[in-house]
Amino acid sequence: MSASSAAFAAAPAATSGSDLHSSTCSTAPTWAATSTSSLASLHDYSNYPLIRQGDRTYLRDPDSLYPLPCDLPEIHRQSLRSLMLMRVFGGPFCTPYPPDRPPKRILEIACGSGLWSSLCHDYFSRLGHRNVSFYGVDLVSVAPDLRKTGVNWHFKRHDLRKPRLPFPNDYFDFVFIKDAGMCPSSPAQQASGLSEPLRILKSGGILEVWDSDWVFRSLLPNPAPARKLASREQETADATATYTFSSATPFTKVQNKFLQDYNSWVEKAFDRRKLTALPCATIGLSFNSEIDVLENIDSRRIAIPLGELRWEREGHGKDSSGGTRKQLTADQLSIRRTALLTVIQMIEGMEPMLMEASGKSRDEWDRWWTAMMADVFHKGGLANGECLEVSAWWARKK
Repeated sequence: MSASSAAFAAAPAATSGSDLHSSTCSTAPTWAATSTSSLASLHDYSNYPLIRQGDRTYLRDPDSLYPLPCDLPEIHRQSLRSLMLMRVFGGPFCTPYPPDRPPKRILEIACGSGLWSSLCHDYFSRLGHRNVSFYGVDLVSVAPDLRKTGVNWHFKRHDLRKPRLPFPNDYFDFVFIKDAGMCPSSPAQQASGLSEPLRILKSGGILEVWDSDWVFRSLLPNPAPARKLASREQETADATATYTFSSATPFTKVQNKFLQDYNSWVEKAFDRRKLTALPCATIGLSFNSEIDVLENIDSRRIAIPLGELRWEREGHGKDSSGGTRKQLTADQLSIRRTALLTVIQMIEGMEPMLMEASGKSRDEWDRWWTAMMADVFHKGGLANGECLEVSAWWARKK
Protein backbone atom coordinates (compact mmCIF):
# COMPACT_ATOMS: atom_id res chain seq x y z
CA MET A 1 0.00 0.00 0.00
CA SER A 2 1.34 3.45 -0.90
CA ALA A 3 1.74 6.22 1.65
CA SER A 4 -1.31 8.05 0.32
CA SER A 5 -3.45 4.91 0.31
CA ALA A 6 -2.35 4.13 3.86
CA ALA A 7 -3.16 7.68 4.89
CA PHE A 8 -6.69 7.53 3.53
CA ALA A 9 -7.30 4.05 4.89
CA ALA A 10 -6.37 5.35 8.34
CA ALA A 11 -8.69 8.35 8.07
CA PRO A 12 -11.56 7.12 10.28
CA ALA A 13 -9.20 6.80 13.27
CA ALA A 14 -9.32 10.51 13.89
CA THR A 15 -7.52 10.39 17.22
CA SER A 16 -4.63 8.15 16.30
CA GLY A 17 -2.47 10.65 14.41
CA SER A 18 1.06 11.54 15.33
CA ASP A 19 2.13 14.74 13.61
CA LEU A 20 1.35 18.39 14.28
CA HIS A 21 3.44 20.74 12.13
CA SER A 22 2.20 23.92 13.74
CA SER A 23 4.65 26.61 14.71
CA THR A 24 2.86 27.49 17.91
CA CYS A 25 0.87 24.58 19.21
CA SER A 26 1.15 20.97 20.20
CA THR A 27 -0.28 18.82 22.95
CA ALA A 28 1.53 16.96 25.71
CA PRO A 29 0.40 15.31 28.94
CA THR A 30 2.18 17.87 31.08
CA TRP A 31 0.48 20.86 29.44
CA ALA A 32 -3.02 21.52 30.80
CA ALA A 33 -6.12 22.65 28.93
CA THR A 34 -8.24 24.94 31.10
CA SER A 35 -11.97 25.44 31.28
CA THR A 36 -13.51 28.86 30.76
CA SER A 37 -14.56 29.07 34.43
CA SER A 38 -10.96 28.80 35.66
CA LEU A 39 -9.40 31.41 33.35
CA ALA A 40 -9.81 34.31 35.74
CA SER A 41 -7.16 32.89 38.07
CA LEU A 42 -4.78 31.72 35.34
CA HIS A 43 -2.52 34.30 33.77
CA ASP A 44 0.51 32.14 33.02
CA TYR A 45 0.00 31.06 29.41
CA SER A 46 3.24 29.09 29.51
CA ASN A 47 1.88 26.71 32.16
CA TYR A 48 -1.73 26.72 30.93
CA PRO A 49 -1.56 27.39 27.18
CA LEU A 50 -4.72 25.55 26.07
CA ILE A 51 -8.47 25.98 26.38
CA ARG A 52 -11.42 23.78 25.42
CA GLN A 53 -13.99 25.27 23.05
CA GLY A 54 -16.78 22.81 22.36
CA ASP A 55 -15.13 19.49 21.51
CA ARG A 56 -11.76 20.99 20.48
CA THR A 57 -8.69 22.42 22.19
CA TYR A 58 -7.11 25.74 21.15
CA LEU A 59 -4.37 28.09 22.32
CA ARG A 60 -5.85 30.55 24.81
CA ASP A 61 -3.05 33.13 24.73
CA PRO A 62 -4.72 36.33 23.44
CA ASP A 63 -1.46 37.30 21.75
CA SER A 64 -1.52 34.12 19.68
CA LEU A 65 -3.47 34.43 16.45
CA TYR A 66 -3.11 30.79 15.44
CA PRO A 67 -6.62 29.68 14.33
CA LEU A 68 -6.33 25.87 14.25
CA PRO A 69 -6.89 23.50 17.19
CA CYS A 70 -4.13 21.88 19.22
CA ASP A 71 -5.44 18.36 19.78
CA LEU A 72 -5.21 14.79 18.51
CA PRO A 73 -7.65 15.20 15.59
CA GLU A 74 -5.50 18.07 14.32
CA ILE A 75 -2.35 16.00 14.80
CA HIS A 76 -3.99 13.30 12.70
CA ARG A 77 -4.98 15.80 10.00
CA GLN A 78 -1.43 17.07 9.77
CA SER A 79 -0.14 13.50 9.50
CA LEU A 80 -2.42 12.85 6.54
CA ARG A 81 -1.37 16.11 4.91
CA SER A 82 2.33 15.33 5.42
CA LEU A 83 2.08 11.85 3.90
CA MET A 84 0.07 13.18 0.97
CA LEU A 85 2.52 15.99 0.24
CA MET A 86 5.49 13.62 0.29
CA ARG A 87 3.65 11.48 -2.25
CA VAL A 88 2.82 14.31 -4.66
CA PHE A 89 6.26 15.93 -4.30
CA GLY A 90 7.95 12.56 -4.72
CA GLY A 91 9.85 12.52 -1.41
CA PRO A 92 10.45 14.32 1.88
CA PHE A 93 12.04 17.32 0.13
CA CYS A 94 12.35 18.79 -3.36
CA THR A 95 15.95 19.99 -3.17
CA PRO A 96 18.09 18.00 -5.65
CA TYR A 97 20.76 16.86 -3.22
CA PRO A 98 23.68 14.95 -4.80
CA PRO A 99 23.36 11.32 -3.59
CA ASP A 100 26.97 11.28 -2.38
CA ARG A 101 26.78 14.57 -0.42
CA PRO A 102 23.91 14.50 2.09
CA PRO A 103 23.46 17.24 4.71
CA LYS A 104 25.09 16.45 8.05
CA ARG A 105 22.86 18.52 10.34
CA ILE A 106 19.13 19.10 9.60
CA LEU A 107 16.63 21.30 11.45
CA GLU A 108 12.86 20.86 11.23
CA ILE A 109 11.18 24.05 12.44
CA ALA A 110 7.73 23.44 13.99
CA CYS A 111 8.53 19.74 14.11
CA GLY A 112 5.48 18.55 16.06
CA SER A 113 5.83 14.79 16.44
CA GLY A 114 8.90 14.64 14.22
CA LEU A 115 7.17 12.67 11.44
CA TRP A 116 9.01 14.52 8.68
CA SER A 117 12.38 14.10 10.40
CA SER A 118 11.75 10.39 10.87
CA LEU A 119 10.82 9.86 7.22
CA CYS A 120 13.71 12.03 6.05
CA HIS A 121 16.04 9.90 8.16
CA ASP A 122 14.64 6.78 6.47
CA TYR A 123 15.22 8.38 3.07
CA PHE A 124 18.90 9.06 3.71
CA SER A 125 19.38 5.68 5.40
CA ARG A 126 18.16 3.91 2.26
CA LEU A 127 20.93 5.74 0.41
CA GLY A 128 23.47 4.46 2.95
CA HIS A 129 23.83 7.77 4.84
CA ARG A 130 23.40 6.99 8.54
CA ASN A 131 25.36 9.84 10.12
CA VAL A 132 22.82 12.62 9.52
CA SER A 133 21.78 14.47 12.71
CA PHE A 134 18.21 15.72 13.02
CA TYR A 135 17.08 18.61 15.21
CA GLY A 136 13.50 19.62 15.97
CA VAL A 137 12.15 22.79 17.53
CA ASP A 138 8.60 23.49 18.72
CA LEU A 139 6.60 24.89 21.62
CA VAL A 140 6.41 21.52 23.40
CA SER A 141 7.73 18.05 22.73
CA VAL A 142 5.12 15.60 21.45
CA ALA A 143 7.56 13.48 19.45
CA PRO A 144 8.48 10.03 20.69
CA ASP A 145 12.13 9.38 21.42
CA LEU A 146 13.22 8.96 17.81
CA ARG A 147 16.61 7.80 19.03
CA LYS A 148 14.97 4.46 19.81
CA THR A 149 14.27 4.04 16.09
CA GLY A 150 17.83 4.87 15.10
CA VAL A 151 17.43 8.58 14.43
CA ASN A 152 20.19 10.87 15.72
CA TRP A 153 17.51 13.15 17.19
CA HIS A 154 17.79 16.35 19.23
CA PHE A 155 14.70 18.29 20.35
CA LYS A 156 14.71 21.90 21.55
CA ARG A 157 11.62 23.30 23.23
CA HIS A 158 11.15 26.91 22.13
CA ASP A 159 8.27 29.33 21.64
CA LEU A 160 8.55 30.10 17.93
CA ARG A 161 6.71 33.38 18.36
CA LYS A 162 9.93 34.74 19.86
CA PRO A 163 12.05 36.61 17.33
CA ARG A 164 15.21 34.51 17.63
CA LEU A 165 15.73 30.78 17.18
CA PRO A 166 17.80 29.05 19.91
CA PHE A 167 20.72 28.09 17.67
CA PRO A 168 24.03 29.75 16.76
CA ASN A 169 24.82 31.30 13.42
CA ASP A 170 25.79 29.06 10.50
CA TYR A 171 24.85 25.85 12.32
CA PHE A 172 22.70 23.76 9.95
CA ASP A 173 23.19 22.30 6.49
CA PHE A 174 19.45 22.05 5.83
CA VAL A 175 16.52 23.94 7.39
CA PHE A 176 12.99 22.72 6.63
CA ILE A 177 9.65 24.42 7.43
CA LYS A 178 6.25 22.90 6.59
CA ASP A 179 2.67 24.10 7.02
CA ALA A 180 3.53 27.05 9.25
CA GLY A 181 1.71 29.63 7.13
CA MET A 182 -1.00 30.32 9.75
CA CYS A 183 1.55 31.09 12.45
CA PRO A 184 2.22 34.80 13.05
CA SER A 185 5.97 34.06 13.15
CA SER A 186 6.08 32.15 9.86
CA PRO A 187 7.87 33.42 6.72
CA ALA A 188 4.41 34.17 5.31
CA GLN A 189 3.50 36.56 8.13
CA GLN A 190 6.75 38.14 9.31
CA ALA A 191 8.16 41.26 7.72
CA SER A 192 11.63 39.86 8.36
CA GLY A 193 10.69 36.87 6.22
CA LEU A 194 13.51 34.36 6.03
CA SER A 195 16.16 36.25 7.98
CA GLU A 196 16.16 34.02 11.08
CA PRO A 197 16.22 30.65 9.25
CA LEU A 198 19.01 32.05 7.06
CA ARG A 199 21.00 33.19 10.11
CA ILE A 200 21.34 29.64 11.41
CA LEU A 201 22.00 28.14 7.96
CA LYS A 202 25.56 27.52 6.82
CA SER A 203 26.94 28.93 3.62
CA GLY A 204 26.11 26.34 0.99
CA GLY A 205 23.19 25.05 3.09
CA ILE A 206 19.62 24.60 1.87
CA LEU A 207 16.42 26.26 3.07
CA GLU A 208 13.16 24.61 1.99
CA VAL A 209 9.59 25.67 2.82
CA TRP A 210 6.31 23.86 2.05
CA ASP A 211 2.90 25.46 2.50
CA SER A 212 -0.67 25.67 1.22
CA ASP A 213 -3.06 28.53 0.54
CA TRP A 214 -6.15 28.78 2.76
CA VAL A 215 -8.57 30.00 0.11
CA PHE A 216 -9.59 27.88 -2.85
CA ARG A 217 -9.79 28.33 -6.60
CA SER A 218 -11.01 26.19 -9.48
CA LEU A 219 -8.60 24.92 -12.12
CA LEU A 220 -9.78 25.45 -15.69
CA PRO A 221 -9.81 22.42 -18.03
CA ASN A 222 -6.63 21.06 -19.62
CA PRO A 223 -3.99 23.26 -17.97
CA ALA A 224 -0.57 23.05 -19.58
CA PRO A 225 2.18 21.66 -17.33
CA ALA A 226 4.35 24.20 -15.57
CA ARG A 227 7.44 25.13 -17.55
CA LYS A 228 11.01 24.11 -16.73
CA LEU A 229 10.05 21.02 -14.75
CA ALA A 230 12.39 18.08 -14.70
CA SER A 231 10.95 15.01 -16.38
CA ARG A 232 10.90 13.12 -13.07
CA GLU A 233 8.80 15.84 -11.46
CA GLN A 234 6.27 15.81 -14.28
CA GLU A 235 6.18 12.01 -14.20
CA THR A 236 5.33 12.21 -10.51
CA ALA A 237 2.49 14.64 -11.27
CA ASP A 238 1.12 12.36 -13.98
CA ALA A 239 1.40 9.31 -11.73
CA THR A 240 -0.48 11.06 -8.92
CA ALA A 241 -3.07 12.72 -11.23
CA THR A 242 -2.11 16.15 -9.91
CA TYR A 243 -1.45 19.29 -11.93
CA THR A 244 1.74 21.32 -11.90
CA PHE A 245 1.04 25.02 -12.26
CA SER A 246 2.67 28.42 -12.48
CA SER A 247 1.52 32.03 -12.39
CA ALA A 248 0.38 31.59 -16.01
CA THR A 249 -1.90 28.61 -15.27
CA PRO A 250 -5.59 29.44 -15.80
CA PHE A 251 -7.68 29.40 -12.62
CA THR A 252 -11.09 30.88 -11.91
CA LYS A 253 -12.99 31.66 -8.73
CA VAL A 254 -13.97 28.54 -6.85
CA GLN A 255 -17.22 27.13 -8.24
CA ASN A 256 -18.58 25.24 -5.23
CA LYS A 257 -21.00 27.45 -3.29
CA PHE A 258 -19.89 26.13 0.11
CA LEU A 259 -16.22 26.80 -0.59
CA GLN A 260 -17.29 30.25 -1.78
CA ASP A 261 -18.84 30.82 1.66
CA TYR A 262 -15.73 29.48 3.38
CA ASN A 263 -13.45 31.72 1.28
CA SER A 264 -15.35 34.86 2.21
CA TRP A 265 -15.39 33.98 5.91
CA VAL A 266 -11.75 32.94 6.19
CA GLU A 267 -10.55 36.06 4.35
CA LYS A 268 -12.62 38.23 6.72
CA ALA A 269 -11.36 36.39 9.79
CA PHE A 270 -7.73 36.44 8.69
CA ASP A 271 -7.93 40.13 7.87
CA ARG A 272 -9.10 40.83 11.43
CA ARG A 273 -6.11 38.89 12.75
CA LYS A 274 -3.70 40.54 10.31
CA LEU A 275 -2.86 37.15 8.77
CA THR A 276 -2.60 36.37 5.09
CA ALA A 277 -4.86 33.68 3.65
CA LEU A 278 -2.44 33.35 0.70
CA PRO A 279 0.89 32.39 2.32
CA CYS A 280 2.25 30.79 -0.85
CA ALA A 281 2.52 34.09 -2.69
CA THR A 282 4.12 35.78 0.32
CA ILE A 283 6.69 33.03 0.86
CA GLY A 284 7.65 33.14 -2.81
CA LEU A 285 8.25 36.88 -2.50
CA SER A 286 10.35 36.28 0.63
CA PHE A 287 12.65 33.94 -1.28
CA ASN A 288 13.00 36.31 -4.20
CA SER A 289 13.73 39.25 -1.89
CA GLU A 290 16.82 37.42 -0.56
CA ILE A 291 18.72 37.25 -3.85
CA ASP A 292 21.77 38.80 -2.17
CA VAL A 293 21.88 35.84 0.24
CA LEU A 294 20.31 32.99 -1.75
CA GLU A 295 21.12 31.34 -5.05
CA ASN A 296 19.53 28.59 -7.14
CA ILE A 297 16.06 29.64 -5.99
CA ASP A 298 13.47 27.20 -7.30
CA SER A 299 9.92 26.08 -6.60
CA ARG A 300 7.21 23.57 -7.40
CA ARG A 301 3.51 24.32 -7.31
CA ILE A 302 0.92 21.56 -7.46
CA ALA A 303 -2.88 21.64 -7.64
CA ILE A 304 -4.54 18.58 -6.11
CA PRO A 305 -8.18 18.27 -7.26
CA LEU A 306 -10.62 17.65 -4.43
CA GLY A 307 -12.63 15.17 -6.48
CA GLU A 308 -12.93 13.59 -9.90
CA LEU A 309 -13.29 16.50 -12.29
CA ARG A 310 -16.13 16.65 -14.79
CA TRP A 311 -13.82 17.33 -17.72
CA GLU A 312 -11.66 14.36 -16.73
CA ARG A 313 -14.70 12.05 -16.66
CA GLU A 314 -15.78 13.32 -20.07
CA GLY A 315 -12.42 12.33 -21.52
CA HIS A 316 -11.04 15.82 -22.03
CA GLY A 317 -8.33 15.76 -19.39
CA LYS A 318 -4.78 15.74 -20.82
CA ASP A 319 -1.54 14.41 -19.39
CA SER A 320 1.84 16.08 -19.90
CA SER A 321 2.33 14.41 -23.29
CA GLY A 322 -1.01 15.69 -24.58
CA GLY A 323 -2.72 12.32 -24.37
CA THR A 324 -6.07 11.76 -22.70
CA ARG A 325 -5.80 11.02 -18.99
CA LYS A 326 -6.84 7.50 -18.17
CA GLN A 327 -9.42 6.63 -15.55
CA LEU A 328 -8.12 7.41 -12.08
CA THR A 329 -6.47 4.55 -10.24
CA ALA A 330 -7.25 3.63 -6.64
CA ASP A 331 -3.99 5.28 -5.54
CA GLN A 332 -4.80 8.50 -7.41
CA LEU A 333 -8.31 8.60 -5.98
CA SER A 334 -6.91 8.08 -2.48
CA ILE A 335 -4.68 11.14 -2.90
CA ARG A 336 -7.67 13.29 -3.82
CA ARG A 337 -9.79 11.89 -1.01
CA THR A 338 -6.98 12.54 1.45
CA ALA A 339 -6.71 16.14 0.19
CA LEU A 340 -10.46 16.59 0.60
CA LEU A 341 -10.47 15.01 4.04
CA THR A 342 -7.71 17.32 5.30
CA VAL A 343 -9.61 20.33 3.90
CA ILE A 344 -12.89 19.33 5.58
CA GLN A 345 -11.08 18.68 8.86
CA MET A 346 -9.37 22.06 8.56
CA ILE A 347 -12.70 23.85 8.11
CA GLU A 348 -14.09 21.94 11.06
CA GLY A 349 -11.11 22.97 13.19
CA MET A 350 -11.64 26.65 12.31
CA GLU A 351 -15.30 26.48 13.35
CA PRO A 352 -15.22 29.10 16.16
CA MET A 353 -13.43 31.63 13.96
CA LEU A 354 -15.60 30.93 10.89
CA MET A 355 -18.85 31.05 12.87
CA GLU A 356 -17.87 34.47 14.18
CA ALA A 357 -16.99 35.73 10.71
CA SER A 358 -20.19 34.34 9.17
CA GLY A 359 -22.48 35.75 11.87
CA LYS A 360 -24.30 32.42 12.00
CA SER A 361 -25.93 31.02 15.10
CA ARG A 362 -25.16 27.47 16.21
CA ASP A 363 -28.29 26.11 14.51
CA GLU A 364 -27.54 28.03 11.30
CA TRP A 365 -23.95 26.79 11.29
CA ASP A 366 -25.02 23.19 11.84
CA ARG A 367 -27.45 23.39 8.91
CA TRP A 368 -24.73 24.88 6.69
CA TRP A 369 -22.28 22.18 7.75
CA THR A 370 -24.75 19.35 7.09
CA ALA A 371 -25.58 20.74 3.64
CA MET A 372 -21.89 21.14 2.79
CA MET A 373 -21.05 17.57 3.78
CA ALA A 374 -23.91 16.23 1.67
CA ASP A 375 -22.80 18.36 -1.28
CA VAL A 376 -19.12 17.40 -1.30
CA PHE A 377 -19.46 13.73 -0.37
CA HIS A 378 -22.75 12.67 -1.96
CA LYS A 379 -23.77 15.14 -4.65
CA GLY A 380 -20.50 15.51 -6.57
CA GLY A 381 -20.17 19.16 -5.68
CA LEU A 382 -16.41 19.28 -6.30
CA ALA A 383 -16.30 18.32 -9.99
CA ASN A 384 -15.59 21.79 -11.40
CA GLY A 385 -11.87 22.08 -10.81
CA GLU A 386 -11.87 22.85 -7.08
CA CYS A 387 -8.41 22.03 -5.79
CA LEU A 388 -5.94 22.32 -2.95
CA GLU A 389 -2.90 24.35 -4.01
CA VAL A 390 0.39 23.33 -2.40
CA SER A 391 3.82 24.80 -3.00
CA ALA A 392 7.47 24.18 -2.18
CA TRP A 393 10.37 26.63 -2.40
CA TRP A 394 14.04 25.97 -1.87
CA ALA A 395 17.35 27.75 -2.34
CA ARG A 396 21.02 27.55 -1.38
CA LYS A 397 22.65 30.09 0.91
CA LYS A 398 25.62 31.79 -0.73
